[in-house]
Amino acid sequence: MTRGTTIKYEAAERLTLLRPMVTRRYELTVDHEACCGCATCAKVCPREAITLSEAVLEAGHVTAKPQVDIDPAKCSFCGECVALCPTHALGMTVNGEVEVPVLKGEAFPYLRKKVSVNQDVLSATTEIGYITNCPRGAISADVRRDAAGEVTGVSNVVIDRGLCVNCTHCMEEGPRGGFTISKPYRGRVSLDVSLCPEGCQACADVCPSRAITYDGTRVSIDERFCLYCGACEQVCPAEGAVRTPRTGFLHTPIESGAWRDALEKLVSLQEVVHEYDVKSQQKRRDAVLKRLLPEMAGSDGTGPSL
Repeated sequence: MTRGTTIKYEAAERLTLLRPMVTRRYELTVDHEACCGCATCAKVCPREAITLSEAVLEAGHVTAKPQVDIDPAKCSFCGECVALCPTHALGMTVNGEVEVPVLKGEAFPYLRKKVSVNQDVLSATTEIGYITNCPRGAISADVRRDAAGEVTGVSNVVIDRGLCVNCTHCMEEGPRGGFTISKPYRGRVSLDVSLCPEGCQACADVCPSRAITYDGTRVSIDERFCLYCGACEQVCPAEGAVRTPRTGFLHTPIESGAWRDALEKLVSLQEVVHEYDVKSQQKRRDAVLKRLLPEMAGSDGTGPSL
């Protein structure tokens, strides 16, 4: 082994690439358990170093998720995949410290992910369903119970930002005002259940935010929780049954060729054009109404002039 040569370690639960150099030691990891198989990393990789295996489906269930593989000869350790992974499955360190080169070098923006907890609101109730309902197990708290096991108090509610995917489950389903969560992803969702194979729930099996559920008969999507990651499309056996085109990200200001290239790969231009067209039509409609309403009012302003 020579310094600068990338070494690849593979295990059932983790993939690691290590590049030891004279002054810097790069390490890139993939947590296969945390990975949802959305292919965001593969799409954004500027060196096309990342590939995904095919999902394995049996009787409508995913028995093996798509799994990330990285070609050590192609990977440049830029960190683009790490910066955009929606489930924090990819991680990177430089000399043992967490560092993402494209973020440090300001080639990529930081995604705007607001996560806040109102301890006063949460401690005023004994409801704790938001802890067990978190799809990523990101919420913990000090829960007091009586001898019968009933909850008598809740305090010190904490969200692990390394696990949280900003899905908004806690905010939408927990105590009102207890959580403020914002998603950095923008997109659309469409589901045509008429195309779904009978008994298939593959999309629900891989959804990292439990935005897709299966009731034993059919799947359904609650867009409030969707990350627009596309994991569902990756495993769906029926083309066109589910679509989650991404239309953009909320992020810090940036002007970068690398970021523009990434957006071209990750954002649906067609959907963006449609979104702007809808907004433009609404603005034109508002302008027309604003101009017409005074003309329609009577001289005393109380009714139409006929």
